[in-house]
Amino acid sequence: MTFDLEDYKRRTARLEWDDLDIGGFRHAPLNPDVLRCIRYMHDVEYHTTCYLRELLVTPAHADPVVTGFLTLWA
Repeated sequence: MTFDLEDYKRRTARLEWDDLDIGGFRHAPLNPDVLRCIRYMHDVEYHTTCYLRELLVTPAHADPVVTGFLTLWA
């Protein structure tokens, strides 16, 4: 499988949420099932970064594509 790091860099950006009406959730809260899913996905993302150090001490750290991706992803 190939991965085009330059294409990935062109197509990605920081998450922007300044247009999200956070206060609106007080009046129209999310469904409990949706909240459960968001909590689960938060845990998945959070714990994925916990393994970054372990990955970078393997031979993968010598691959510029791998380290380039992880730098952008993290």
